[in-house]
Amino acid sequence: MINLRKFVAATSVMLAVIAVAPASQAADAYPTQPIRLLVPFPPGGGTDTMARFVANALTDKFKWNIIVENRPGAGGTVGMGILARSAPNGYNIALGQTSNLSINPYLYDNISYDVAKDFAPVVSIASQPMVLVVRSDQPYKSVAELVQYAKANPGKLTVGNAGTGTVGDIAGRFFASEAGIEVLNVPYKGAAPAMNDLLGGQVDAFFASTPAAISQLKNSKINMLAITTLEPIPQLPNVPPLAETLPGFEAASKTGILTPAGTPKGIIEVLNKQINEVLKTQDLREKIMEEGNVVLGGTTKEFNELISNDSAKWSKIIKDGNISIK
Repeated sequence: MINLRKFVAATSVMLAVIAVAPASQAADAYPTQPIRLLVPFPPGGGTDTMARFVANALTDKFKWNIIVENRPGAGGTVGMGILARSAPNGYNIALGQTSNLSINPYLYDNISYDVAKDFAPVVSIASQPMVLVVRSDQPYKSVAELVQYAKANPGKLTVGNAGTGTVGDIAGRFFASEAGIEVLNVPYKGAAPAMNDLLGGQVDAFFASTPAAISQLKNSKINMLAITTLEPIPQLPNVPPLAETLPGFEAASKTGILTPAGTPKGIIEVLNKQINEVLKTQDLREKIMEEGNVVLGGTTKEFNELISNDSAKWSKIIKDGNISIK
């Protein structure tokens, strides 16, 4: 007579093996069709350029067929909403960044996705810090002198940024809060008009992206007072970290690959492994760094923690500053 308990146990094991086998086999064969890489911003911008760098590197090294699809709108929330509603089969991925993962969910009244519930982080790609830039004809030649000036002239220091809700905007507010100063934040529609108004004397300071700052590296009309990384970066070795004046200060736009929640773990592991592989290649690293980035990479857990930590930091700044976009 068959022992019923042993029969049930054996049957359960067999069913578990059968259930896992297709997912495992799918991961072993992955990818077998084109992968759609969503970019939640228009063509030609920094996020789009980064996505195409990574896509081309994966195609060159592993012969993957990756189709980059731009779906801009509402600060990146449109594209990320599309990812949240896409099939979790490994063939829908997106290049997310700090603005749409850790800022916009706390900035917009209505947003079509929940970062923690709707996405599965795969791997971080890069971190792009901001640079605090001022005109060279101003009396403040360091962050300490700028802070001293702002304290002596409350509300008079104007700080430009590339747009409300951008990392530069929130970083500027973070800086004012940490320094204990009152400033007037001035949003622009992009980095170029903000830099032009800085040079023209319409604003006193500008939290610029590293590409915007690097483009002015030989311009004697500006001074780069600080960078928002904890350590200097190779592209701007003579620009000191803002953390030297405000200990622990760090603000950057971090990018990474995500899939819809529910994507098989085995496929996520394949994506993580292969993307980490291409991030180690000299060609891709040089391209990413030329855009003013620090190359990251790492585990899915590390990327998930990065998003979580950034969300905690930026949400507090947004709440304390009573910032919102209707």
